[in-house]
Amino acid sequence: MKRLEVLGWWFNDDAPTGLPRPQLLLGGMTATARAAVASYLRAGKVLVRYPEPSHCRFACGEPDMGRADLTDGTFVWPDGLVHYIERHDVRAPDRFLAHVTTNCGAIPPFVMPKAAFGLFDTGPWLAWGRAQRACLDLSGWDIPTGEVLARVAADLGPVPYEAILLCRGTTREVVLAIADGALEVRQLRAGGQPPRRLAGFQEWPLAGEATRDESAAQKPPSKPGRGLTMDAFFAELQKKRGLDPS
Repeated sequence: MKRLEVLGWWFNDDAPTGLPRPQLLLGGMTATARAAVASYLRAGKVLVRYPEPSHCRFACGEPDMGRADLTDGTFVWPDGLVHYIERHDVRAPDRFLAHVTTNCGAIPPFVMPKAAFGLFDTGPWLAWGRAQRACLDLSGWDIPTGEVLARVAADLGPVPYEAILLCRGTTREVVLAIADGALEVRQLRAGGQPPRRLAGFQEWPLAGEATRDESAAQKPPSKPGRGLTMDAFFAELQKKRGLDPS
């Protein structure tokens, strides 16, 4: 199966992952290149539709960021990516610019792939984001769910917070969303480090394992068992994208 190379999957403050932050990818494309990329992105064919629309990570107030993934048979991107290119001057990887140029700005004929597990390849996108110093260092941190989330909430007791975003079992630390978009890093053990406040994820350390090799790919995720319904497939796909369709 030919895999599709991902573009435009962004960090989500409400479900933090290692995806790039578009705020750290501003500039770097000429007006001509930006227009060519935007036109190419708009011409993509719909591969997957989602029930809920995305939101702009710049909180610019754009009400319609789209709810579909588009493809040209080589890359796949959310239909809202063109908004980031045109309105916020977010740059695209050089390999994609070269791809657009090679195809003279027009999507060549291709056979539409069938949506399936393992189709989307995030490796090059993540490698490029790290090389651009646009990804946060979240090594060792996990998004708590189910029993872990309940246990952390019980350990926090009366501590005020809006959401439990991350936990790190090795140090028994949690990251809490508190008022006005601020964060609090708190250690859940007696005699631990005092709580630390951050204005937001913009103050979080960047990933240190940056690489200049855009083509470096992560190990593909293991395939789930057969027999999943399409609803389960799309739910899992949204989860892997940070609980948001773009």
